[in-house]
Amino acid sequence: LAPPPTALQDFDYHYRLVKNFYVADKSLPKIHINDTNIPSHLDQMLQILIREEQRMEAENTAETPNASSSLEISAKSNPPVQAPKAECMEFVLTARPLDVLIEFAINDTPPGARYIVLNWMRRFLSCLKCPPLGHASIFQPVQRLVEICSGTYASPYEREEILFLEIVAGLVRKDSILVNLFLKSHHHSAQMLANWKGLGVNKAPVNNPLFVSTKIEYDSRRISLVADEASSEKSSKEAEHAAQNAPNAGMNCNEAAGAENCDCDDEDHFSLFDAIVSYLDSADSTIVVRACEGVLILASLPTLQPACKAIRNTISRFATMMASRLASNCQQIPEDMDTGDIEDANVTWGLFPRDPEQPHYIGRYQLTAFLCWLDYCDCLLKESALLVPELGPRIRDEMLIGYIEPALVGCYAPFMLVLTAKIIKKTQSKALLDEIANWLIGEDELMDVNNCLLTILIENAHENTDILLPTLQFVESLLDNPHEKILHGMLFFYINTRGYYDGTAQTIQSWSDEEDNRERRRGSADDPIKSRTLAPSNILRVINQQIVSEAGGICYEEYMQDANRHYQTWIKKTHGFSWPVEAIWPDSGDSSPLAGTSVEPPLSSSTAGLMTVVPLAPVKQPKKQRSNKYNIDDSQANGELQTCGDSGISEESFYEGPLLKLLFSHVKQMNTQPYELNLAVIAILSKLALFPHPYLHEILLNPEIPVAAGATTLWSVMQFLARQLLSEIPRVDGFQEKIKETGRRLLSNPPLYHKDCEGADTASGSQSASASSAVEEEDEINDPLFESIVVLEEFCKELAAIAFVKYHHAKE
Repeated sequence: LAPPPTALQDFDYHYRLVKNFYVADKSLPKIHINDTNIPSHLDQMLQILIREEQRMEAENTAETPNASSSLEISAKSNPPVQAPKAECMEFVLTARPLDVLIEFAINDTPPGARYIVLNWMRRFLSCLKCPPLGHASIFQPVQRLVEICSGTYASPYEREEILFLEIVAGLVRKDSILVNLFLKSHHHSAQMLANWKGLGVNKAPVNNPLFVSTKIEYDSRRISLVADEASSEKSSKEAEHAAQNAPNAGMNCNEAAGAENCDCDDEDHFSLFDAIVSYLDSADSTIVVRACEGVLILASLPTLQPACKAIRNTISRFATMMASRLASNCQQIPEDMDTGDIEDANVTWGLFPRDPEQPHYIGRYQLTAFLCWLDYCDCLLKESALLVPELGPRIRDEMLIGYIEPALVGCYAPFMLVLTAKIIKKTQSKALLDEIANWLIGEDELMDVNNCLLTILIENAHENTDILLPTLQFVESLLDNPHEKILHGMLFFYINTRGYYDGTAQTIQSWSDEEDNRERRRGSADDPIKSRTLAPSNILRVINQQIVSEAGGICYEEYMQDANRHYQTWIKKTHGFSWPVEAIWPDSGDSSPLAGTSVEPPLSSSTAGLMTVVPLAPVKQPKKQRSNKYNIDDSQANGELQTCGDSGISEESFYEGPLLKLLFSHVKQMNTQPYELNLAVIAILSKLALFPHPYLHEILLNPEIPVAAGATTLWSVMQFLARQLLSEIPRVDGFQEKIKETGRRLLSNPPLYHKDCEGADTASGSQSASASSAVEEEDEINDPLFESIVVLEEFCKELAAIAFVKYHHAKE
């Protein structure tokens, strides 16, 4: 009997059958490939390669433990044993059978051959643990197969093509040097060959005659493996000159070397990246998700050199396409859709397929598509440092400035405020949040906070009640996703002067020697918060003044638990912010409690930059006139200056900023406002009180500080509201029972939002009104009064819990 064929003979047998069919196919009728034996022969070839790799791993594993112990014995008695050879893989590398398969795929002959070849190549690259993709007989067929994969035109093999491209991208991710396979440049090809041969480009042995040759191979032309003496001396002199004249030359040496050695043309591109990007326009959502994954794999490669023209061109085109797509999807959202649907939408870029079980509403498909692409762009900016300078500014210019900003100050402001709040909440990357901050505040060094877009949006809510709730929702999103620059322009630009504090009043608090030493040793913002401002010695008086009653409502211990959990969250969110630890005077005057402690606010430095938290100079100039595009005329501006009262910007009084002014004014009017509006106001104030900032802590949580004349604090406006309630409540019969009943009703079943009673009065003001309707109308008028009492009581408990939690955290 003849011995069984070896693996190599079996592999050669199957390959010859496939090859002979290809030669004879020209004369055979066109039959589908599934009706032939080619798929089975290809499967057998792949199984032979997999078994060979497994056999070699098993032999190597068995020889490794005994190699050290039997090394001397085997060297004396036995001849050296040859290492196991991968004969089938060597046959693949020498006979180049993959070229035959690629011809099948390019011509799609027999019909369906491209489907079979794409699947076989994907399994060949993924099933083998170490596919020799660096060999010419492997990467050249892969390059040709990548070139025929394009999602620009509809193809019945889209799924197989994108799966193959994703496998190739994964291999490039494992070995980043494989990027050069898909860059059409002789330099990159030579770099690949030199790396496989164990040599680095421009790092060959010097003065070795073996490397001196007059013949230059095709793959290494335009590459100098050995630098001549003249060029080496010249380069050394230039390096010394650059090192002397450029202190930061060492930071950009790699980019400069890459820009000098890269010989890509302006029209070159990263072929694998562009091939995957072409499938982002597919009608199949699963194909789009696969393409997004492949792009993310390649874009997040840390070894991509921005100095390479091919990579730079590809990244620039991709960033332009993504910014345009995001802006286009944003413009397609209908402005008349329900804003509640925008708040409830929760999608990610990996969930492109629409869920048929979700209820249908106007603008659902457009909103889902926009939020998916927004989440994907945010993920790209978070994972790819190469896309940050390209994609971020384009999103700001095309979407934020080009479309959202005109709508925010136009007739669709309520809708756009809610959509902008949704955008901010979904943003997780620092790069995109920086662009939003530059858009809202400005990116100039001398930014005009009084006339920035954020200030305009908040001031518009003072005059237009229709956009009040959307504006508060927008502000709350800025607090939930805090950015130091936004918080500075919205709050700390105004209160860092500590103008609310009456420095002429006699300070009753004193500093012990231990506290003085602790203040002198005050660390940076990265250290745990240990602040005298957040942990005052009169904490019990502060809490007693804020707690109104313990008769009903939510238990105080529950507020303590929530405050402790939320405060730890805010500490993590604001970690790294350049915030002060103590509330001190800008000039360390004698009226400050810190006088004589040698504690000075840090001056602006290169590390602090724009976001230095040094208390700024008081704003003494009036507000500048806005342009007409924001629909604010001269009469409105003048009226605002005249009616600002003790919260206006002037030389004599303190201006707390547009946000705190808006919140304080609505706290005063809680007894006449809807319940939903009161909840929105105290929700923002509670989050502001949780911030570990000493100046904000003083103006919101310390009722015992001496308040300057004309200044307003949260405690003063709450006292004003309490006096209003005490004067109005006794006029209602049975007010104590109504207060208890209202508290039970609000905590069990909060009411829906209802408009002011003026509209209801005019709508129902007919002569045929019955007595029952009059009673119901009276109850509706009295509801805001008792609702405000319950809200104020619970809000005081929450503030007391926050102050107590911050006290204990500051003392730890």
